[in-house]
Amino acid sequence: MSSRKKNKRASPKADIPEDMRACLEVLQSIQSRNDAVAFLQPVDWKELQIPNYPKLIKSPMDLGTIEKNIMAGKYATCYDFAEDVRLVWRNAQTFNMVGSPIYKTSVTLQRFFEKKFAKLSKKNPKKRRRTVEPKEATRTDRVKFSNQVNYLSSEQLGHIVDIIQSRCPKALSEDDNEIEIEINNIDAKVLLELNDYAQNCISRNKKSG
Repeated sequence: MSSRKKNKRASPKADIPEDMRACLEVLQSIQSRNDAVAFLQPVDWKELQIPNYPKLIKSPMDLGTIEKNIMAGKYATCYDFAEDVRLVWRNAQTFNMVGSPIYKTSVTLQRFFEKKFAKLSKKNPKKRRRTVEPKEATRTDRVKFSNQVNYLSSEQLGHIVDIIQSRCPKALSEDDNEIEIEINNIDAKVLLELNDYAQNCISRNKKSG
């Protein structure tokens, strides 16, 4: 009677850095939610018959692709990982109408992620974002944002406030129970993203109006 030794297989998690394992856990906590189903795989715009999707969404992203990127070692830092997760929500909110089920779910998942990531980034303070020269926001960009918010619905404006609250809280202040946005305190990268979002919202508002 011969006996064969069982080969022990190492867990895939063991092959990735500790900070990326933490990112993977955050990702999996989102993937396991029932309301995350629509974000697990790339949007099949042909199957869904939405031919304008690739025209509006230039950088598609989904949670399944992010997981593959983690396992392949494509993220240098937790912040790179976070940017792709935020891209998933941003794409959903750019393409879908405010108030639609997908839009609302993306906002819920975005808040869930930001709370998880805030805890993660506190535990990993030593690993900073890669040094990349960010695009500067000009005065024109800030004036553009100031003008665009006047054409947004209350829901769209509320979403902008949520983004600023999670990523640039120093840019919000409360006066007489009213929230004010300090545009000069919004980080350049966030401001440019908000401008794109606002412009897309205004375009959709005109089409549906």
